[in-house]
Amino acid sequence: MDTPNTTSSAAVQLRMIEALGRRLSANQPDAAETGLIETHISWILLAGQEAFKIKKAVGLDFLDYSTLEDRRFFCQEELRLNRRTAPELYLDVLPITGPAEEAAFDGRGPVIDYAVHMRRFAPDGLLTTVLERPLPADLAAALASAVAGFHQSLRRGRGSSLHGLPEEIRNATSEVCASLSALVPRADSQHRLRDVSQWIEAEGERLDCVFAARRQAGRVRECHGDLHCGNIIVREGRVRLFDGIEFSASLRFIDVIDDLAFLLMDLQARGHAPLANACLNRYLEATADYDGLRVLRYYVAYRALVRAMVELMQAHGAGAAPERAERRAATYLDIADRQRGPGRPALVLTHGFSGAGKSSLSLALAGHLDGIRLRADVERGRLFGVGDASQPDKYSAHASEATYEQLAHLATLCASSGWTALVDATFLQRTRRARFHALAGELGVPLGLVDFQAPPELLAERIRARMGRDASEADLSVLRSQIASADPLGEDEPGFVLPYDATRPLADAAQRAPWQPLLAHLCPAREARA
Repeated sequence: MDTPNTTSSAAVQLRMIEALGRRLSANQPDAAETGLIETHISWILLAGQEAFKIKKAVGLDFLDYSTLEDRRFFCQEELRLNRRTAPELYLDVLPITGPAEEAAFDGRGPVIDYAVHMRRFAPDGLLTTVLERPLPADLAAALASAVAGFHQSLRRGRGSSLHGLPEEIRNATSEVCASLSALVPRADSQHRLRDVSQWIEAEGERLDCVFAARRQAGRVRECHGDLHCGNIIVREGRVRLFDGIEFSASLRFIDVIDDLAFLLMDLQARGHAPLANACLNRYLEATADYDGLRVLRYYVAYRALVRAMVELMQAHGAGAAPERAERRAATYLDIADRQRGPGRPALVLTHGFSGAGKSSLSLALAGHLDGIRLRADVERGRLFGVGDASQPDKYSAHASEATYEQLAHLATLCASSGWTALVDATFLQRTRRARFHALAGELGVPLGLVDFQAPPELLAERIRARMGRDASEADLSVLRSQIASADPLGEDEPGFVLPYDATRPLADAAQRAPWQPLLAHLCPAREARA
């Protein structure tokens, strides 16, 4: 609820905003360069290349900007937190001096408010807008790199020990479900919400020990907290995260996978599920946080329910529930509903020599499978270093055995968490394939293999072209050794084998048709619906 002094503070602030707007307009030769954006908790004054964000004097259930001291503190927090990811955008905190009718930034009168001074950016750089155009080829990698780099830069602080408790996580989800039940207008949506609410409550209880273990392992950190597509800027291949949550420690001291889940959910809601999957895979390769797969579906469902709640609350606050808000809420509810399935884990192996394009092609296949790619080159580098001459030969029998053992461990983790594991390795030796054939049997999941085929001269050409630009450090000598020692696929080996012509254009892999026989084998019911 609003605090008692909100009305008078709001009136003063409105006069202050009008005065600041006049002052900024007078200093701009082009009136089109000035403007005002208003949200339910702030105003943003635009002037030329600058922006000034001012917090409204409100006290709500989830934040309190009621007093001048509150607003000063949270402006400083906003500056501190967002400089971690977008230092060039967040410049300073400026006092606003009065009286309100003569308000100025850092003037000579008494301080009546504060503003976050920012560098203005063009709205066409927002990820929400970028997604409406043809997507840059490296967008998934750029997004994942930015989020993973941010998360890896965070350390456990004092707040981490106060938040992220299992009961706090479950209570937050229960509150969202309760709020939604009073907002969802249609009977069919009510039934779906009830099913999702029951699942997410049971899932929260099942994951109680996992939440606690991840918190103990330091996965709860001071994150962004509001990582949707509208809070990400993409410019010339550079990604900047901005507008993180400053007003609530409990909403930003969260599991890093919860932070990522918001972005993945929002990409799915905007019709970019393959991009979400590629972003997830790139993130996991960068962080090695495959354990997070155990809780990812829970957090995706939670974030979807939160967005459904926000859509309907905003519509109700406007005095009605427009059809657009109901449609968007239904989209989010559908995403939450999809998380409650048990998953259809499977094990898929790649087969082929270095240079066949397995990694690029398998990432596209992972998008069709909604699966997790486990890349031998990445895990080999994690175990034995990247470009380090002091390390043992990374392609020795010992190194390869250790790499395949790690891949088997990660594949087990993925499948036991309900995900399809796509193991990107050469699998040229029958004994290594047999190890994973047995693993599929132990896990009770369907098995598939994609046989990537290309002529030796093309393999050599690709290896020469990628040297120094890829996680793989296999050179021409490794290729020659592979060709000399490879065991051909045997007709008696188990699993479905899909031959793939790796000379065909990479763009073909984005289509379902080349993969359809494999997809139908792994999940015939889903392919029949598709």
